[in-house]
Amino acid sequence: MFNCGVRLAHSGAGAGARAISIATARAMDTAAKTPSTAAETRPQTRLPRKTKQPSKFSTSIDTLRSVVEQQASVKLSNRQLFARLQVDPKTMDRLDMLSLGSQKRGRFERKRWFRYNEPEVKLPHIVFFAGAQKESSFPAATLPEIGFVGRSNVGKSTLINQICGSSAARVSDKPGMTQQINFYTAHSDFHLVDMPGYGFAFAKDEERQAWLPLIESFVRSRKTLRRVMVLLDARHGIKVNDREFVALLDRTGIKYQFVLTKCDLVHRDDLAKRHKLVSEETEKSRNCIPRVMMVSARHSAGLNDLRKEILHTCSLGQKYLADHKKKEAIAQTEYMEQLKIYKDTARAKKRRQN
Repeated sequence: MFNCGVRLAHSGAGAGARAISIATARAMDTAAKTPSTAAETRPQTRLPRKTKQPSKFSTSIDTLRSVVEQQASVKLSNRQLFARLQVDPKTMDRLDMLSLGSQKRGRFERKRWFRYNEPEVKLPHIVFFAGAQKESSFPAATLPEIGFVGRSNVGKSTLINQICGSSAARVSDKPGMTQQINFYTAHSDFHLVDMPGYGFAFAKDEERQAWLPLIESFVRSRKTLRRVMVLLDARHGIKVNDREFVALLDRTGIKYQFVLTKCDLVHRDDLAKRHKLVSEETEKSRNCIPRVMMVSARHSAGLNDLRKEILHTCSLGQKYLADHKKKEAIAQTEYMEQLKIYKDTARAKKRRQN
């Protein structure tokens, strides 16, 4: 009897303790859910909503700047704006096919075993026949003329030698070696005109100041001048001196076209962005040809497109480009087939690795 009473007492005490603990837990839970009077009187402060960053940016620098200036807390430099530009896929495909622009290949990235075998376009050999330091020294305007102009050391003379396979134009590493307007004839078909560069040059100030009026008088007086090729360094794009000279061409009404040089010194993505920005500048003038050329005189890349542009401008396409379009179509078809095989094998290898 005594043992049973003790067991009952112990069991009753345990049940009571459990009941007390459950009641205490419920009380603490309700106290946590119900706000205190101090918390009710405290004012609720909301954090300011952060402005949502735009996920995609347009390809125009002006549009990018307007989007960024709407947010007072964000200030981006021109270099940061350039980094946010979107790359045109068609331009990238063209750069890949012509091997324009530098590109870093990964350690385990496959190397392409094929390349675009573009049919070569040959221009006639050029010969120097006249130089002019004043307007009275200009030769007679008898043949179609293509002018080359740009900032000093942009590569005008080098490009003329490369597209014609000649060494008639004098080349130097020092800017400003072309100090007169040089005329080159190509088999009595057309003339190439090498003009002095504007901007910095290793020449006297009096001589540099006389170059721009000489170029202006040449552009205004030549009736056979078909087009002016404005050469731009692909690393820098359009600068202040370029805009001033383009404004001069707009006033004279001469057709001109932009050519990006030294494309082998620029990364392929940056080259595509630079091409997009320069293409947008062509829309601001009705005298500017909308197509922007890209060349590399060191690697002879993109020169065929420039040669074809010169021949068509001088109305010599039928003489020098009779079967070129058919050969070019065959070469592009072969390149696209090899590119498809390369991409398919790359995908299969990636699936095996995964």
